[in-house]
Amino acid sequence: MPILRSQSSISPPAAGPAAADVRFGRRGLRSISVTVATLTLAGGLCAGPVAEGADSAVTPLNSNIVVTGAGWGHGKGLSQYGAWGAADAGLSHEKILAFYYPGTKIAKLKSGNTIRVWISADKDNTLNVMPEAGLRVRDSAGHGYTLPSGSKYRQWRIKRSGSKRVLQYLNTKGSWVTRGTSLTATGRVWTFDNPKRGIVKVRLPGGKNRDYRQKVALRFYESGARSVNTVTMENYLRGVVPREMPTSWHREAVQAQSVAARSYAARFQLSPRTPIYDICDTAACQVYGGQDDETSGGNAAIAATKDQILKTGSAIALTMFSSSNGGHSASGGTSYLVPKKDPYDGRMRNQKWSTWISSSKIQSAYPSIGTFRSIRVTQRDGDGAWGGRADQVVITGSKKSVTVTGGSFKSKFGLRERLFGVFAGLKPGTGNHERWQNDLGGTTGRLGGPSANEVAVAGGLYARFEGGELYWSKGTGSHLLTSKVADAYRKAGGPAGRLGFPATDVASAGNRTVADFANGQISCPNSGTCTVLSKP
Repeated sequence: MPILRSQSSISPPAAGPAAADVRFGRRGLRSISVTVATLTLAGGLCAGPVAEGADSAVTPLNSNIVVTGAGWGHGKGLSQYGAWGAADAGLSHEKILAFYYPGTKIAKLKSGNTIRVWISADKDNTLNVMPEAGLRVRDSAGHGYTLPSGSKYRQWRIKRSGSKRVLQYLNTKGSWVTRGTSLTATGRVWTFDNPKRGIVKVRLPGGKNRDYRQKVALRFYESGARSVNTVTMENYLRGVVPREMPTSWHREAVQAQSVAARSYAARFQLSPRTPIYDICDTAACQVYGGQDDETSGGNAAIAATKDQILKTGSAIALTMFSSSNGGHSASGGTSYLVPKKDPYDGRMRNQKWSTWISSSKIQSAYPSIGTFRSIRVTQRDGDGAWGGRADQVVITGSKKSVTVTGGSFKSKFGLRERLFGVFAGLKPGTGNHERWQNDLGGTTGRLGGPSANEVAVAGGLYARFEGGELYWSKGTGSHLLTSKVADAYRKAGGPAGRLGFPATDVASAGNRTVADFANGQISCPNSGTCTVLSKP
């Protein structure tokens, strides 16, 4: 499972009343009477949210598209940020697990269960360890040899030599010397352990040392070999939980993570990937760092949930988890990995993100299309913002169209999730983009991410975001409108009307919100109708 990387459901701002009563009257400005339905500018200024299924095709603006999304990972099962938010809201770890894995029950795993973990970073087909008092090597027939740890022994290793295993040490001259023992060299697994300390210090390629509890073996694999750490499940979790969730978070969240990780590993043990190990140590399984990554908070959470796993009926549940589901979980194809709205995921941190993809980058990724013309999400799963996660994307160019899965598109451009919308790009360097990013905090600021394509209007540009709207013209710059003022402005004709472009951001003035324009002003009370004034 992926280690935590940060990113709530995102929806376009609510539309105003269809035909608001707009009143006027201020010295120096001429009243204009406007009673119109919601104005639609070219490019879908007031378009509603995307319907489930196919989106409209998006053409690049300034040779860019922008992808705005939420979440990080696959969104199935437990959201780690959601667990944090749920714990902060007062849920126990049992209730957190019941929310993310509905229908499962807490059960007990057999105490003392051990698990075999492939140390994937050890890629040189040998198992190198650092000398320490008490270190020994044993074979699977029960023979053992305690290794000397004097100054002449700089390093020990088990090496594969054909069908045999060889024990060697690195001397002070930098040469490897073979050490004869009574161990069975053929047909038996050789293992390092240290009864005195309970830790084996593995020397990884590149010179980094990492401590592992209990024992580490060199297991033959095809024509090479792999290093495998065998530990009790509880010791294994000590090296997993801190790598998957910050253990400084609320203890109930960390306890929920502990049960999910224990269940996930126990499920793997039922169908090992190979005969020589049960689980890997990367995000393809669960991230595991051995004893070096243990924390007091992680150890306490594991101890508080000792041997707890989740079951569905008599089976161990597949307790998938990811960093953030973006406010809505995804279907995992089981009765307990279900799509549902998540009120906790964005509670502790904004999970939104945006990224730009240039036309040239798209053409490089899909060279057969020719010159990039448009992109369209043609299928979604219907669960979450933008109509749900993207299942299918069509990229169209001057020569042909290419259809790819949402997952493939995500991977191709390094996106955090399939829960995203695609819009015409706000090219870096343009007025609205610079205002959004530099002054208003980008996707994590008050505006959030784009919720519609940026469009050209009345000689300027208009961009709609989750939390408001930006209008830019050369004469006025980029200014922010929100809520009732934005609605009244559109009904008064927008930039093409008598008011022209905004000259100031919307601002509070007592019990009203006000914005000035090139040719007038809009003033809206907190309750009641807005006043629109124009210059004579």
